[in-house]
Amino acid sequence: MGASIGVAHGAAVAGDSERHFAVLGDSTFFHTGIPALINVAYNRSNVITIIMDNRITGMTGHQENPGTGRTLQQKETVQIELEPLVRALGIQRVATVDALDVESIEKTLKSWLKEDGPGVLITEHACALLPEERNTWMPLKVIEDKCNGCTICFRIGCPAILKSEKLDPKYNRPLAEIDPSMCTGCEICAQVCPRDAILFREQMRALEETEA
Repeated sequence: MGASIGVAHGAAVAGDSERHFAVLGDSTFFHTGIPALINVAYNRSNVITIIMDNRITGMTGHQENPGTGRTLQQKETVQIELEPLVRALGIQRVATVDALDVESIEKTLKSWLKEDGPGVLITEHACALLPEERNTWMPLKVIEDKCNGCTICFRIGCPAILKSEKLDPKYNRPLAEIDPSMCTGCEICAQVCPRDAILFREQMRALEETEA
């Protein structure tokens, strides 16, 4: 519930030489993360905070929060923007990126690791389980001939990516397969696959047109 920033700052103050990251959602940041981030900014703590802004309170059932622009009674209200708020708290190194853009996230974090001082990365993308997002789902597909079971896509932790019963003939490793009933088509797996064995949305559309 937003304690990660305080814990990361505490570990840094305690003398741990590792670089510390704090990860929390947008609603938990509003709930208890703001005072802790003020502490980080005030003390120039060497902590990088990642605020995962999915435009809703995903953890407890899609309730509204101060960043959605609606009250719990579904009345329009002020919408607090995260980046201006974070800057107002004293954090100078702030960036907002698409939560599904793996390359941008990796590039930003790697560059920040070379510099001292606090930073806040806001990863923004609406929760895939919101009704309006469900209508955009497009299950992706693994091309078996290209997959060699390297396991990189498994490390994402996506419940839609499964180990197939089929094995790679060279390495004897399970190939990847995607459960279409669970895949939202976020394309993160396609972005990290080193063999281009997972099709992107545009490739899926082209395949469907070909098969039609």
